Amino acid sequence: MKKVLVIGAGIGQVNIVKLAKDKGCHVTVVSIKGNYPCIPLADVFFECDIYDRDRIVEYAKEHQIDAVLSDQNDLMMPTVAYIAEKLSLPGNSFEQQLSYTDKNIFRNICDKINVPVPKHVAVNSSVVPVDFNAHLPWIIKPADSQSSIGISKIETFAEYSNAVELALSKSKKREAIVEEFFVGTEFVCEGFVYKGKYYNLMFGDRRYFEGTLLPCQTLFPTNILPTHIQEKIIECETKIAAEVNPSFGIVHSEYLVNLETGDFRIIDTALRGGGVYISSHLVPLTTGIDINSVLLECALGEEVNIEDVMNKRGENASAYVCFNLPEGIIQSVKGLDEVKAIPNVDFFDDVNLAVGTYTGKMEVKGNRKGPIIVHALDRDQLESIMSKLKETLVINVSGSDIGSGIIWN
Repeated sequence: MKKVLVIGAGIGQVNIVKLAKDKGCHVTVVSIKGNYPCIPLADVFFECDIYDRDRIVEYAKEHQIDAVLSDQNDLMMPTVAYIAEKLSLPGNSFEQQLSYTDKNIFRNICDKINVPVPKHVAVNSSVVPVDFNAHLPWIIKPADSQSSIGISKIETFAEYSNAVELALSKSKKREAIVEEFFVGTEFVCEGFVYKGKYYNLMFGDRRYFEGTLLPCQTLFPTNILPTHIQEKIIECETKIAAEVNPSFGIVHSEYLVNLETGDFRIIDTALRGGGVYISSHLVPLTTGIDINSVLLECALGEEVNIEDVMNKRGENASAYVCFNLPEGIIQSVKGLDEVKAIPNVDFFDDVNLAVGTYTGKMEVKGNRKGPIIVHALDRDQLESIMSKLKETLVINVSGSDIGSGIIWN
């Protein structure tokens, strides 16, 4: 029986754990103590901080672990690579992983190989960089965080100091990145790298809550990104993969595109699957490819016929739908069961929607409600199902000065 070590025990790792168990593997999950969904699913729970990498290496060595992996979370991936490299397990080197995970390192690589990124500079203090000549507004974010944590958009220099201090406080290595704000429509690009070669899975359209940097929906496949721009983006992803040369891994990237001029910038990437169930649910629902299974096979050292896998790719439609609620106390919830019963609704994460629950403020991605996972034959049907969701679910909140009801966008 192969022994699999999964770093992290959150929702992003659930599918990995289930697939490994279905494959007959013995699964250990590594996490701090908490009410995490993978802990009861695994054979063994090893309580350990994921940043205590040498301790995890010793555990893996002692228990003769055969494979180490994770998904959907940037914070887990450097630890996965560290263990794989130290124990000569299938995987990527620590340096290769950081090339995708660390925002400053990644942007420097893009500059080197002529992949378009916004003008950028690394900072580790609140002093305005004198040699940064990009026009305001600027985006300021931690170099090594995720989920929009610690991100600010500033319009004036007066906002700079507080924004940088926020970003530094959310960075494990206290480093931030300042970059020019590029105006464009956001698209996501899902792919897989195998032996340094990039394979595209699909493109999606991303929508945001009005006036925020927080996504409310991501829909696949795109129906507005022109094919010739998709081809240029795939060329960029191919150049990045060739430069970093990972052994294998799911790749999730985000691009801003000026649809009038065709100009674009890559604004983020990760050598792991897209979060909010993109890799575990939306990729297979849209393409028919269970990319988490491919990832597991690679981590176990199995030879994968990646060309054959990609040749089986289909094209249906899927989306995640998140929503927000005004700050206050939930007074009533109607239509929850009806939403779950709608054909083509695959999953509804309805945690924290009980009557009497305080909703809080939506300041980071983790404060969003949902998601609701939906699939369809095509985008028209997908939009129709999403409209039905909005008509069916009714939540009223009291104690808010901006009214009650669901905020969908």
